[in-house]
Amino acid sequence: MSVTAAATRPSAVGLGMPQVPRTRRSRAEVEAAAPVTGPKRVMLAAPRGYCAGVDRAVVAVEKALEHHGAPVYVRKEIVHNRHVVDTLTERGVVFVDELDQVPDGALTVFSAHGVSPAVVAEAAERNLETIDATCPLVTKVHREAVRFARQDKHILLIGHEGHEEVEGTYGEAPEHTTVINDVAEARTVQVDDPDNLIWLSQTTLSVDEALEIVAVLRERFPNLQDPPSDDICYATSNRQAAIKLISPECDLVIIVGSANSSNSVRLKEVAFEYGATRAERVDFASQIDEAWFEGVATVGLSSGASVPEVLVQDVLALLADYGYAQVDEVVTAEEDIIFSLPKELRAELKKAGDESRSLGGRRRDAEA
Repeated sequence: MSVTAAATRPSAVGLGMPQVPRTRRSRAEVEAAAPVTGPKRVMLAAPRGYCAGVDRAVVAVEKALEHHGAPVYVRKEIVHNRHVVDTLTERGVVFVDELDQVPDGALTVFSAHGVSPAVVAEAAERNLETIDATCPLVTKVHREAVRFARQDKHILLIGHEGHEEVEGTYGEAPEHTTVINDVAEARTVQVDDPDNLIWLSQTTLSVDEALEIVAVLRERFPNLQDPPSDDICYATSNRQAAIKLISPECDLVIIVGSANSSNSVRLKEVAFEYGATRAERVDFASQIDEAWFEGVATVGLSSGASVPEVLVQDVLALLADYGYAQVDEVVTAEEDIIFSLPKELRAELKKAGDESRSLGGRRRDAEA
C-alpha cells in the first residue's frame, strides 16, 4: 500500500492530543477498485456548523476562562462536540456530570442544553457562582412548559428521554409532563384529560420525526393544542432542509458531528431517507474510510450545529486528495441570528471594560 498526504495530515483534535498514524490506500488504488463514472464533485450544504446558541455557549466559557482563569467547571458538555470539549479541557475547563463534583463556591457554567430548576437550586445551596449558557431557544421551551403547567394543561413533550435538554424541560413541570420518545409511544400514551393537552418538542429533533409524532397524537387526541411557535430550532430546520435538497444527487453524504449530538445524528438519517446512496457520520476527517469513495462521483457534506468549520475544512482537504476538488456550495438559507451573552457574564465583562465580544452568533472559523 502507498501512503498519501491524507495519511499523515494532522486532524483538528484537541491541542496536544497524539495523532494515530494511519496508512490509507492511494487515490489510484481506490479508483482501481471501483471506477467512477463522471466527474467528481462535492456538494457542500449551507447553512452548516455552528448555530448562534452554540457559539454563544462556547464564547461564554472562553470568556469565563479569560477573566477567572482555570479551572472553570461546566455541568455536562457545553455542547455536544468532541473537538470543542477536548480543546476546552486542555485550556482548563473541567466537565462534570453533576454538581456534587464541583468544589463549593467554584465558577460553574450550565451547558447550552439547559438545566432543570432542581439543578439551579442545588447550585444556589452550594454557593456556586454560575453562568447560564442555556440556548435562548431552549429557554423559550422551558418558559412555555412553566406557563402551560400554570394553566393546568398536560404537556406531551416530544423528545428523547435522557437527553439533557429533555431532562431540563421536563424538570420545569414534571407533574404536568409526559415524554413521548417516538411514534410507538404516541400510539399508546394514556392521558387523564384528552381535551386538555398541548405538545412541546426538543429543539434538535428531525422536523419530519416531530411532525409524524404530532400527527399520530392528533389522530388520537383531536383537541391537542399546538405551541404558540415552532419549538424545533431554526438551525436544526435549516441544516435538515439543505441535506434534503442535496441528498438525491449524492452517492455518499458525510456528516461531521459527534455521536451524542442529536441534530448531527438526525442529519445522517435525513440524508439516507431523502435519497443518498450512503450516509456516514464522523467526528474528524481521520475517521473517514477511503473505501467509502469507491465508485462515488458526488459527495455531499454538512455538519451539525455544534461543529466548528475547521473540521469541515479538514474533510474537504481529504476529499481533494481523492479527486473531489470541485466544491459546489448549495445555500438554502441565510442565517444572521445573534444572541447576547449570558447576563451574568455581560455584567462582568462590562465591569472589566472588556468589549471584545458581547454577542454570540454564527462565527466563521477566522473569528473563532
